[in-house]
Amino acid sequence: MNTLFWGIAALLADAALFAGGMTLTNSLAAFVAVSMLHAACCAVLASCAFVFLPARYRRSKVWAWLLMFDFSFIAPVLGPIGILLIIHFTLMRETVVLGRATPRTIELPVYDVQAHETARAGQGAIRSRLTTSVPANVRMQSLLTLQVVPSGVANPILEDLLGDETDDVRLVAFGMLDAAEKKLSVQIHRAQKNLEKTLSPKARYDGYRHLAELHWELIYEALVQGELRKHVLAEALQCLEAAMALQTQQETGLLFLKGKILLAQGVIEHAEVAFKDAMRLGQPEASVLPYLADLAFQRREFDQVRAYMRRLLPMQVSPRTDTIIDLWTGRDHFQQFRDIRILQHI
Repeated sequence: MNTLFWGIAALLADAALFAGGMTLTNSLAAFVAVSMLHAACCAVLASCAFVFLPARYRRSKVWAWLLMFDFSFIAPVLGPIGILLIIHFTLMRETVVLGRATPRTIELPVYDVQAHETARAGQGAIRSRLTTSVPANVRMQSLLTLQVVPSGVANPILEDLLGDETDDVRLVAFGMLDAAEKKLSVQIHRAQKNLEKTLSPKARYDGYRHLAELHWELIYEALVQGELRKHVLAEALQCLEAAMALQTQQETGLLFLKGKILLAQGVIEHAEVAFKDAMRLGQPEASVLPYLADLAFQRREFDQVRAYMRRLLPMQVSPRTDTIIDLWTGRDHFQQFRDIRILQHI
């Protein structure tokens, strides 16, 4: 508030100047002296008032200061009084009317990175819009939405559409599958060429591992079928074993991938051993137990399936897996709409 006191002092000095006898003198020197003193008082008052201006009015500093200086200089005493009144009411409005913001505690939304699922159309809903009874424009629009659907879900649907009676639908489905397959095939060919070079053991290990993962990606995205699928699985297992032979210690990720490949080949016993070894070496149980439950289900060991599902109860899993846990453990006795939609496509 020291700035405001300087403004009041300038106002009192200006009032004393014009109330004194110097203004009654007819000499030029007295006129110049009064004008200079009045200008000094107006300059001090304008500078004090400028400090209290809102930030948006202080952008043009020179023009804002000159405006208040002219207002004070043209109307002696009354002009400075008007400026002080404006400052006074401005301060009252800022402190009384506007007040200060009161901080509030807002509860943040709960976001689970592992269990979060992006809202998307269900697989059954997409299939229903691709039947021949649906108009052609709706079918094409639904077909294009498969570009944002996970490959493991979209590619089997596209595979079924290769025999569609509509040429446009059949060609678009073939083009989408062919583009995805060619993309992986180019990467596989590049990785195979790289392994023909003279490499260090570490680089050769990385090459075999990458090649095994690329072959598995063909299986995961359902881009190969029939005998070609068996061949790709065999190639993936061969590359994986070549990578494991270059390692002095077994690696969790390779064992986990080996279990998934053996499960896809139907070698249940060896797949179970690989999964358990991976879990023993540090692979999270939340990622391995669903596969072990699948193996137990294939052997019709339903009590073992329930035991694995109970172990998954306190863990953070995906909503799809969480629904399967509810089904086997009886944790959720109310079938929600989301659960019904998921269970139809498990």
